[in-house]
Amino acid sequence: MNVYHSRRTHRPAARPLLCGMTAALALASAFAVSGCSPARDTPSVISPAAAQAKGHAPAAAPVAIARGKIDVEGGLMELSAAAAGTVQQLSVKEGQAVQRGQLLLRVADDASRADLSVAESEWQLAQARQKARLARLPTLKQTLARWQAAAKEGAADAQNVDEAAQALRDAQSEIDVAAAEVMVAQRKVEQLRAQQKRFELHAPEAATVVRITTHAGANVRPGAPALELLPKRPLIVRAELNESFANVVREGMHATVAADSDGGAVSFPNATVLRVSPVYGTARLQDDAQRGPIRVIECVLSFDQAPAQAKVGQNVRVSFHE
Repeated sequence: MNVYHSRRTHRPAARPLLCGMTAALALASAFAVSGCSPARDTPSVISPAAAQAKGHAPAAAPVAIARGKIDVEGGLMELSAAAAGTVQQLSVKEGQAVQRGQLLLRVADDASRADLSVAESEWQLAQARQKARLARLPTLKQTLARWQAAAKEGAADAQNVDEAAQALRDAQSEIDVAAAEVMVAQRKVEQLRAQQKRFELHAPEAATVVRITTHAGANVRPGAPALELLPKRPLIVRAELNESFANVVREGMHATVAADSDGGAVSFPNATVLRVSPVYGTARLQDDAQRGPIRVIECVLSFDQAPAQAKVGQNVRVSFHE
């Protein structure tokens, strides 16, 4: 009987526990309404106890939380050859840093090179003809001057002067034709040289080779990615902001960023909101089988300092603060 009485007297103490569970369920429901599950989308900030243990001031409660992904402006670059053919030379490897204009690969172009060689020979021949015809011009001018002087003294007739003048005009016409031939040959060479560049793939800017999907001896075609580059640009965060926070987050707002993983809270430098998209989209980082597709607004943030451990494509949690 004493044992039974003891259980009766302690039964009212379960009422605070029930209240605590009710509060916890209410908190979980609040997170569910915002589009983030309480297990994975809790604010990515340091708790007051942990902050005090580390000697920091407790972080202010975030006004909004979103999932995001680390990226670079413009994203990764997929490069493909401009001309179809067989890869003759692959000049880089994965993980290699390249500079703007550096040769990445070359497609076999034997026929094009032969055409260019012939065109360059024709250009040189046209220039030689023009030079030879120009060399005759001073002599013809001197001959005409002598005939004109002789005619004035009565030592030559007008026919000799006319023939010398006609020869000079014919030579000048031939020089003009030769100049046109040189111009045409030069344009042909320039055209073939431009086509020659289509067989070479160069880095459009400083970057790191992330992936190579071809090899020497493989066939490539225009539009088929051959290499993927990570440009050397500042890292950004593309966050998916739940539509319920559309009017809360604004440009210039500060945020904290942490890795969105179960392995531990890896923090990155603080970030600042660069822009908020004016249109809605469908969430790609958040899913809820019960609620269906979630409407979000993309929010782009820049890091206040270059993050040392961040990698493009890494999932993060973003906590926005006033």
